[in-house]
Amino acid sequence: MTSRPLIVAALASAALLVSPTAALAAPDAGTLPMPPPPAAAAAKAPAATDAGTAGPTDASAAAGSGAPAPAKAGVAEAPPPPPQKVPPETFDRALKAYFAGNPRKAAGPLYAWLQATPRTDDNYAWGQYFLARSLIDLGLTHAGATYLARIARERSNPNVLPRALDALKGLTDRPHDEVMIDEQVFGALDLGFLPDETGAYAHYQQGMVDLRVGNERWANTHFSKLPETSAEASRAKFALLVTRLKQVKDPPEEMVKDFLGLSEDEKLTREARNEAALAVARLRYEKKDFPGALEAYGKVKLPELDPGRASLYLEEAWTRYKLGELRTALGILTTLDAPSFRDEFMPDKYLLRALIFRDLCHYLPAKRAAKELTRRYADSLESVRNREDLSQDARLRRAANAHGGTQRAAKFVAVLELEGERLGRYAGSFGERLFGHLTRLYDLSHAEAVRVYDARLQDAVREEADTLLRAAEQVRLMEYEVGLKLYERVKKGAQVVAAQEEELLSPAQVAFKFDNEYWNDELKSYRVRIESRCIEETP
Repeated sequence: MTSRPLIVAALASAALLVSPTAALAAPDAGTLPMPPPPAAAAAKAPAATDAGTAGPTDASAAAGSGAPAPAKAGVAEAPPPPPQKVPPETFDRALKAYFAGNPRKAAGPLYAWLQATPRTDDNYAWGQYFLARSLIDLGLTHAGATYLARIARERSNPNVLPRALDALKGLTDRPHDEVMIDEQVFGALDLGFLPDETGAYAHYQQGMVDLRVGNERWANTHFSKLPETSAEASRAKFALLVTRLKQVKDPPEEMVKDFLGLSEDEKLTREARNEAALAVARLRYEKKDFPGALEAYGKVKLPELDPGRASLYLEEAWTRYKLGELRTALGILTTLDAPSFRDEFMPDKYLLRALIFRDLCHYLPAKRAAKELTRRYADSLESVRNREDLSQDARLRRAANAHGGTQRAAKFVAVLELEGERLGRYAGSFGERLFGHLTRLYDLSHAEAVRVYDARLQDAVREEADTLLRAAEQVRLMEYEVGLKLYERVKKGAQVVAAQEEELLSPAQVAFKFDNEYWNDELKSYRVRIESRCIEETP
């Protein structure tokens, strides 16, 4: 079932690539002082350049400042529009609108004030911060994160910086620009001046950056500074365990115990605890400790009435098969036929079903189950054989988008598309300059996000295609073996193997005949009644 590369790949998305969950910061969270209202006389003259414009993310920062397109041949290039003159009291009115609960009315004046104000102004960073908060409140989270990241990089006002970092931390529990926030901000911060909570998160992120490039020693330096009772310390331990798992062929029992301890660590999110429990189950399966693996699968906790994970059911079915519980394993495969899982990429499901029917000597059903794999995935197999662009295959593409870095990249692209459409609602209230600036920002960010997604997709679809080809090869061997069994002659004196006694129901259990209706609260309890047709030769 699960080889070492598959184990590591399944855990990497939870440990090394997924940002931890963080609570969103309220607009007035923290105990830092609010900016004093600026005096009217303190307003500076409008700057000659667009210095207050926050650039887009990482690689596209230079292009996001609104540089004019090359002029057509023979046509003079139009000069950039001069900065608008903004009254000094604009900043005061914008803040008043924001604290009155009207971020839509505050965003346009804040942007205009930033354009006309030099960066050396005492309130410049506060203007960026409240523009970012206004955009986030309006559902333009990426635009708001861009301004918050700019504050973190410039570090011009020590009173604003902790607030900006808290707000950025609150955005990491949703799809976000991982390079801009995780690497360029938290991964590059000077950690000496940060509050304890923000400092711990920054140490965690910088340690994760070191782990991704293979420098475990530097990562340990950051992780050692995390408070032992913090959630970041538990996440760091999980990431280190996954990294070490790649480096050993035979994981020691101590590593399994460490994963087991993390599966019960309440400081971790439920998703992280589940990943730790799955790690224990997969490692025990590799060690052929099938009862222990089954026990670990039982530690995975899902929300009530949640249909569950298809991969979890399939792994449990393989474990039951190894334990000789063929009818229970077949019942779990029946669960995987539910509508909730019909679009899941599970070629091993058909292989396991064929193996179970073969072991029970139901050779024709075994042959049909084996052929079902090649029938269901015929288009994908044809694309692989013809060396076509696998990213255009709908089934492989859907499988690649279901997990790991490709899933996160796809979600971020979807967020940018949604927020780009949402931006159109504010064309009138934002004003031409802010609306045009945000339009360029989202266009550039979307192009970069699509580039990252396409690169990850190419690698992911190749991995899924390899999985499909391995299953198809095993199925062809299964068909050949079953074909030989169909025409095998029965020796004289052979008898049918004695029927296995079924486990009786307890007084608290009730059995119903399956009528092709699936209910989420019944998905884990399907069992199949099937007699063995195998022949036992007498001596």
